[in-house]
Amino acid sequence: MTHRKIISIDGGSAEYWRQRKLGFRMIREAEQAAKRLENAPMYIAGKWDEDYGDYEPVENLGPLDDMEDAIRAIEANETAVSILVAQRRTHIGNSPIMAVIRELGLPNDSRIEDPAFNPLWGPDGD
Repeated sequence: MTHRKIISIDGGSAEYWRQRKLGFRMIREAEQAAKRLENAPMYIAGKWDEDYGDYEPVENLGPLDDMEDAIRAIEANETAVSILVAQRRTHIGNSPIMAVIRELGLPNDSRIEDPAFNPLWGPDGD
């Protein structure tokens, strides 16, 4: 059984619409970060190596950091989480949004081997 807290909403207030606009903006920014992460090169050129005569490859972590920051911002914003819960969206790109997964009462990856959450795992399974 899920227990949901009842929130009083004043749909005519400016604060409500400001919060909604901010929540949707955060979701859009995370979607854009996911697209950049998907299309970004894995390595970029680093400093010049005199011995080798070429640039040293450096892991491109910028897009991954941007995606993590966007997901963290969403999880910290109650309105953005409520929007994603209403849409039943648990992932943006390949990144899970744990606050939404918890709110929906879905099992997460860390509990996959728990028989209470995964009926395929138990005394008769391997």
